[in-house]
Formats: sequence, C-alpha cells, structure tokens
Amino acid sequence: MPEFCARALEERRELQDLERKIAGEHWSQEPDHDLIFSSEHGGMIDPVGFSRTFDRLVKRAGVRRITVRLARHTCGTLLALLKVHPKVAQAILRHSQISMTMDVYTHVVGDSEREAVGMLAELLEGPLIG
Repeated sequence: MPEFCARALEERRELQDLERKIAGEHWSQEPDHDLIFSSEHGGMIDPVGFSRTFDRLVKRAGVRRITVRLARHTCGTLLALLKVHPKVAQAILRHSQISMTMDVYTHVVGDSEREAVGMLAELLEGPLIG
C-alpha cells in the first residue's frame, strides 16, 4: 500500500475515534464490522448521505463541484494517463469485470494527450502570467 494511503487511513481512524467519542452511547457498530467510513453513529453509510457529504466536502474545499460518479471516471482516466496496468485499475476501481474498467471508466489517452497534459502542468506550476 502506498505510504500516502496508509497515512490517510491512519488519519481516518483518528477522525473516526473522535466521531465515536462525540456519538457516545449512540455509537453503534456491529462487532464484526470494521468500517473505514461510517455514519455519524457508526453504521454503514447510506449512498444518498454519502453523496451529500461528498458535496459538502467539495464545497468546503472550494473546488469545482463534481459528482461521485465523475470522480470515479476521473480516477480511471488518470490511471490510464499514468499507464497503470488495466488489471490494477480494475482492482482500484473495484470492478468485477475488466470490461467495465476498460469500456466505461477509462478513456483512451495517447502520447499526444500525455504531452499536452505535461505542458499544461508546467504552465500551471510556473509563475502566473501578468
């Protein structure tokens, strides 16, 4: 597991411990469940509630609003851009079929697109132009 993922999981565990303390006696998580992300009371997250939370986090971050679905497409496209093997991308995106990963969530990114993205990154990392 990449180090940044391990750090993110450690931070999530610390936040969940705080959530558990805040919820007090209202915290309820099944003994055999060790959820990374849980509701405010320890249970499984409702998909609609997850989308609302995602939207709040996007707004708080001050970035352009995207849907969870679009974030998955972006992840798949970035993995393709980085030339990550399709089976690895399939595992990251948690697809049971490689066809889902290849046909729906990734978009063909050729060398010319990679070069253009590289130039754009250089431009954005440099000092702002007048």
